[in-house]
Order: sequence, then structure tokens, then C-alpha cells
Amino acid sequence: MNLIKQWNEYMGPKDERLEAEGNRFAKIGFVILLIGSVVCCYYSIMLEQVSDVTDTPIYTAVGERVFDPAMLLFVCILIACFVSSYLETKHGVVSSRTRLAAVDRIPWGYVALLSVATGAVICALSVALRIVAEIQIVGLDEVVWLGDLAIGVVYFTLGFMVAFGAFALQFHSAIKRRRALEGDLED
Repeated sequence: MNLIKQWNEYMGPKDERLEAEGNRFAKIGFVILLIGSVVCCYYSIMLEQVSDVTDTPIYTAVGERVFDPAMLLFVCILIACFVSSYLETKHGVVSSRTRLAAVDRIPWGYVALLSVATGAVICALSVALRIVAEIQIVGLDEVVWLGDLAIGVVYFTLGFMVAFGAFALQFHSAIKRRRALEGDLED
């Protein structure tokens, strides 16, 4: 709890206008995610029903011809994330905190910290879920521990690089957009 209090003091108070705009963009992303998830679940139910009625198992060669509901859900999640990020960037919003709301240059330390955190979460999830999958499929004795850790390192590196580029681009675009809006107000 003390760490959160220190973080809030460091980041400064929230700008209510930016917080309201950020909430509006997050709501748009949430609605896209909610509707997309419902469609994905409903499509999955329909696949199962057709499979049961026609006595055709999905997890055979037939399954190669259907669109995987998990991939459809993944696409829905990506769309929801990118739409809200795009809207925030387009309107010059990066954060509602005063420390980041009006920066004139990219805060590289903060971008690096977020990127390391993103890479670490992706690494931990990749390793843990791969180990669980291996245990379920081949058993505990056949788990390739070092291989799983190596895959985690690869995913950490990729996650870090993509996050670093994305966060830096978001800050750059927001700064550029905010300067353009300030220039329009001065005219």
C-alpha cells in the first residue's frame, strides 16, 4: 500500500479532463471487447452444435476448415486494444497524471520501465503456460525446463522491443498532436 502511495505522489495529481477523455476511450475499447467476446462465444457454441448435430468432430481435418474461435477472440482483443490506444494518441492523451500529461519529450526511463514490465509479464506467462501445457500433454517427467525458459527469454525480448517501440511512438504522437492543438489555439 505504501508503494502505491509513493507512486501516486511521484506521478502527481490527475487531470480531470484527461481522465474523462481516457475513460471515454477505454469505454469504447471495452464495448468492442465485450461485443466481440459475446460473438466469439456464440460462434463457438454454434460450432459445437453443428458438430454434435452432424456427428462431425471438430478436432479432425474438418477443424482445419473452420475459423478457430480462440483466434477470433484474439483478433477481437487486438482490435479493442489498438482502437483505444489509437484514439488516445490521436487526441494527445498518454496519461491523466500531470507528470506525464504535458511532457515535451519522450520520458525514456518511463518507457523503458514499462517495456521491461511488459516483457516480464509476457515471459512469465509464456513459461508458466507452456510448462502447464507440457505437463498436460506429455507429463511432468517430459517437461523441457531449459527450453521453456529459453522460449520465455525470446518472448521477453520480443515483448520488450515491441512495447518499447509502441510506448515511444505513443508518446511521440501524443506530444506532436498536443503541440498541433496548442498551435491551433494560439492562432
